[in-house]
Amino acid sequence: MAIHLLWQADVADFDAWHAVFQEDRKAQHAAGLTTLHVWKDPEQPNHALVLFAVSDREKAKAFLKSDDLAMHLERGGVAHVQMKLLEAV
Repeated sequence: MAIHLLWQADVADFDAWHAVFQEDRKAQHAAGLTTLHVWKDPEQPNHALVLFAVSDREKAKAFLKSDDLAMHLERGGVAHVQMKLLEAV
């Protein structure tokens, strides 16, 4: 069964956040997350959405609670984060 993570948040500056997000790919991959899509909301230009494929649910859950992710969020000017693990049916 395929598992995905839908992540969305308000960011202080989309381009600055995206640069930090790109730098963090190695940590994301180590956590079993593969980026499928990154979206910028045209009506809210500082709202980011990301869809990840999840290869290891437990690693992904640990990463989402990690200090590494907290640092990423702080460096990227992220607020109002919403994350949802989804299973394909």
